[in-house]
Amino acid sequence: MGRKSLSIMGLSCIHGIRYLVKRILLIFERLLWLALLIASIYFCIVVSLSSVDRYYTKSTHIGLERNYHFWNTTLPSLTLCPMERLNQSFLDKFCMANGIEGRDKAEFEDFLENLANSTYTNFHRIPQYQSTDDILERLNIRPENYMELIYNMTYDSSYDPIEKQRTRSIDGQTNIHVRQVLTEYGLCYLGNSKLGEEYSSRYFIFGLYPEFNRHEHTRKLLQVQIGSFFEKDVGYTLLGLRSEAIDSFIHSPFDVMKVDNNFGYTDDGVVYDPESQEVIAEENFEKEATIAQRKCRFYHESNLTHFKFYTRNICQQECRINLAYKICKCIPHFYPNRIATPKQVCSYKTLKTCFPQYTSLFLKLYGDQNSPIKRATCYCEQTCLDAVVTTKSALPMRGSRQLLGSIGSAISMKTWPQNRLKRQVIFTFTDLLVSIGSTAGLFLGFSVLGLVELIYFFTIRLICQILGFKI
Repeated sequence: MGRKSLSIMGLSCIHGIRYLVKRILLIFERLLWLALLIASIYFCIVVSLSSVDRYYTKSTHIGLERNYHFWNTTLPSLTLCPMERLNQSFLDKFCMANGIEGRDKAEFEDFLENLANSTYTNFHRIPQYQSTDDILERLNIRPENYMELIYNMTYDSSYDPIEKQRTRSIDGQTNIHVRQVLTEYGLCYLGNSKLGEEYSSRYFIFGLYPEFNRHEHTRKLLQVQIGSFFEKDVGYTLLGLRSEAIDSFIHSPFDVMKVDNNFGYTDDGVVYDPESQEVIAEENFEKEATIAQRKCRFYHESNLTHFKFYTRNICQQECRINLAYKICKCIPHFYPNRIATPKQVCSYKTLKTCFPQYTSLFLKLYGDQNSPIKRATCYCEQTCLDAVVTTKSALPMRGSRQLLGSIGSAISMKTWPQNRLKRQVIFTFTDLLVSIGSTAGLFLGFSVLGLVELIYFFTIRLICQILGFKI
C-alpha cells in the first residue's frame, strides 16, 4: 500500500490506527499504540461476545404481574374417563356378525373391556383366555388394530341427539365445547380446553378432525369458560356419562391430563374448587425470540414424532413411547402411531408381562435401583402458555345420578389469582446491535462508517493501488 493510502488511512475514525502510520512517531510510540489497539480490540471482542451470549441464553425472563383487576382467567380443564368404555349394542352386533356367542362372547367382552381400561398402572389385570386368543387369530386382529377395535365398540356420547343422554358441558344456558379424546387411560371426554382439534380420538386414530357437532350449537357455544376477579363464582359442569364410575383429571386448559395425576374412581358427581395461576406471554414474544432463547414452545411448534402439536405433557408421553419401545420393543395401543415408520404395537401379553415391572419408571421417567434405566432421556421444554392448577377441595354431589340421570363433575372457581407469570423479552436483537455498537464505540471509537472505511481501505482501495489506478 502506498504512502497516499497510508495517509488516508491515518484519517480513519477508528482511534489508534492513525498513530500506526504517522511518520513522525518513533518506533517505540508506534509499538505502544499497537499494543493499546490490540488490547482495546481484545476487550471489545470479549464484551461483545458476552452480549451475544446474553442474547442467546438470557434474553427472556418470567416476570410477575399483580394488576389482577384487569385479567380474564381461563378455568381449568376437566377430563372424565368412564370406567365402562364399551357400548353393549355395538359389541352385540360385532359378536353376532363374527359368530361369537356364549361363554366365548363373555370372555371376549371381559378382555376387551379391561383392554380399553388399561394403562401403566393396571396392565397386569388384562385377562387371558384361550377363546380370546382364538378369536383374535381367527379375525386377524393384530395389536395395531386394538385401538381401532375399541373405538368402534365405543359410543361417542357427545354426539347423542337427546340432550339428557348427551355428554355435554354446560353453564346455565351456555354450552362449552366437549370432545372425545384418546389419552394414556383410553377414551375419555375433555371439556373447557384451549387445545386444537388435533387433540381428539378421531384425529389420533384415523388422522381426521372430529365431525361438526350440531347439537352443541343449539345454544350459545364457548370453547372455554373464563372469569374475572369481580365474578364471585364461575364454573361449568361436565355431565352425561352413564358409566357406573368415572375417573377425573383436572389440569391446565393449555395442556392434557397426566395419567398419574387423577382423583380416583367415584360413582357419583364431584364439585371441584380449584386455583389456577396462568403463565402468559407478551405480544410478539414468539417472533422476537427463538425456541432456544425462550426455552418454551407454543402449541404449533411441535418437534415430536407421534404428535402434530406440542405441550409439555404430550412431550412426556412421547418420552414414554420411546422408553417403552426401548425396554419392551413395542408401544402400548393407546398412542397415535400414524408416522412414516410406525413402531410395533404391543400385544396384550407383552403389556401383561413387560410393563408391570417398570410401572414407576414409565410414569416418573426415572427408576429405582432395580430399574435397567436410572433416568430416561427426556428433555421437554415448558409450554409458553400454561396454567398451574391446584385443587383446594372436592365435594361429592350426592344424588346427582338420580337427579340428572347420569354422572359427571363440576368446576367451581370461587377465588381468583392475584398474580400471574408473564414471559417477556428483555434483550432483543436491536438491543444486541446497540450493545455491540456501544462497546465498539467505547473501546475503539468505532461506528458503522468506521467499518465501511476499514472495508474500503483493505478492499477497493487496495485493489486499485495494486492495479496502478490513482485515486
